[in-house]
Amino acid sequence: MRYGLALVCLLLLPSLSPAQTAPPLFETRAVWFATVLGDGGWPASTIDTPDRQAEDLRDRIADAGSRGMNTFVFQAVARGDAMYPSERLPWSARLRGPGLDPGYDPLAVAIEEAHARGMELHVWINVFRVGDTTTEGLFAGVTDPPHVLTAHPEWVQTVDGNPWIDPSSPEARAWLVDNVLEIVEHYDLDAVHFDFIRYPSGGLPNDGVNFQFDDRGFEDIDDWRRDNVTQFVRDVYARILDAKPWVKVGSAPIGNYENFPGAWPALWAFSDVFQESRRWLAEGIHDYLAPQLYFTLGRTPEPGNSFDSPDFAFLARDWVDHAGGRPVFTGIGAFKDNVRPEILAQIDTSRAAGAQGQVYFRFDDLLALDFGDRYEHPALPAPMTHRFEAAAPSPPVLAEIGPSFRLDWAPSTGAATDPVRAYVVFSRSGEPPELRPEDLIDVVDAATTSWSGIIYDTSPQPPDYYRVAAVSRLGILSEPSEAVNTSALVVSAEDETTPGPIRLERPYPNPASSFVNVAFVMDRAAPVRWTVTDLLGRRVLAREAGFLSAGAHRDRLDLGGLASGVYLLTLEADGRRVSRRVVIAR
Repeated sequence: MRYGLALVCLLLLPSLSPAQTAPPLFETRAVWFATVLGDGGWPASTIDTPDRQAEDLRDRIADAGSRGMNTFVFQAVARGDAMYPSERLPWSARLRGPGLDPGYDPLAVAIEEAHARGMELHVWINVFRVGDTTTEGLFAGVTDPPHVLTAHPEWVQTVDGNPWIDPSSPEARAWLVDNVLEIVEHYDLDAVHFDFIRYPSGGLPNDGVNFQFDDRGFEDIDDWRRDNVTQFVRDVYARILDAKPWVKVGSAPIGNYENFPGAWPALWAFSDVFQESRRWLAEGIHDYLAPQLYFTLGRTPEPGNSFDSPDFAFLARDWVDHAGGRPVFTGIGAFKDNVRPEILAQIDTSRAAGAQGQVYFRFDDLLALDFGDRYEHPALPAPMTHRFEAAAPSPPVLAEIGPSFRLDWAPSTGAATDPVRAYVVFSRSGEPPELRPEDLIDVVDAATTSWSGIIYDTSPQPPDYYRVAAVSRLGILSEPSEAVNTSALVVSAEDETTPGPIRLERPYPNPASSFVNVAFVMDRAAPVRWTVTDLLGRRVLAREAGFLSAGAHRDRLDLGGLASGVYLLTLEADGRRVSRRVVIAR
């Protein structure tokens, strides 16, 4: 792409955050989960038991879900080693030590936990960079299987002490593709997500010799380098779709794409690391991009610099404008002190630019973010409507509501190329719900065909209405089921004499790690009290909310002192009670 004078002039204008927009129904909200040993990272220690490491991983996925994330991007291949039992790569040094079996399968745990919570699991693979300055020493004695540095040193070149696989080697590219297919064929993942799918800055030391030996008709060595990377992308995409056509493919390219007059100093994807990711979208060998836009709004220099910073708002618009209508998720630098205060504005900017999601780097830094009401309602991951394999499942068929209020439905049927991923529950008081974020209350795994997230003491008036829809692996939502409502509930004579109804909305987030937000409506003024009981009926928390007027109210409850588990949250007002289940997960 080339930038004209008008675009350069636009860059000179201050970057303003757009007005807040309502949360959409479809929006990928993801977090990159890097395997960083110790110091608050995961795993906490190589001496932890397998059960403890696995439980810690489950807790972190639950925590991400409680903060509004619907996608977990799990780093399975960081430095040429594996977070799963591989016949091709040695076990990661971060689990028990280099090449040592940890006694469990972290990737399987991550997939199971994410899917149980209705979340997608994207497998994160670092491609051409296969180590750092410590890797060769760590894996020197590992032989079953050996690290690529030992098995194929002829494929590897070192830049600044870091080993890189040479993208110009057809044998090395084929080996990398086979590594990816080992995961795709053995795991029920939702997407393959690539990083370091590029050269190091300036290329590799032997590029000149390799280019002269086999230029493949290219006159420019930089075009040759870019094509080497693109050949891997083309080959791996075809193999993935042949194996499982519902698996998505994307990557996290460098955030600054191509230099232009008047631009800021930066590492440029196209010219410095030979990464032409926009071509991958145009050619149809990528489904989405999550560019690393780890910058602030505007061109204010970052701390310690005297030169302009890249502008998050400009880059977000630029990536969306050049994506050909395919999904772009803005990569947000939650790890940077100067970015965190702008999180709400960056979400608004991302949405206004037309991006279909946000991805946060990285999990440990997600914990410090306050999303306000930007993720007030759940969302479904962005649909891949560009894929010809994508197909809407058949609508679920609901059964009657029973006395314990449990929705049951017959399984939906998905396409062979796009099976059912999950079921989505919608609810509204007084009338049938629509397929909108305000009515979306839960997402459950495709293996589940029932839902019982609310407990009623009486049949509410007006009744609550429910519908269920199915969503495919590529994100296509079915038509909803017919609506059913709580007037079908069977209540006792004692219940029928209970004073008039109060309404308690679904707590959010749920699961929660500490605080939950609750909204409720009362038909008349009354003293209000909150109680929390465990599954054995033991009261573990009680709080007086005071005398409140009739109408709608909001409250925020601190559940941080409770252990992980399932609880019943009850609102008591003037002899009337209504309860909701809430899950605490850390």
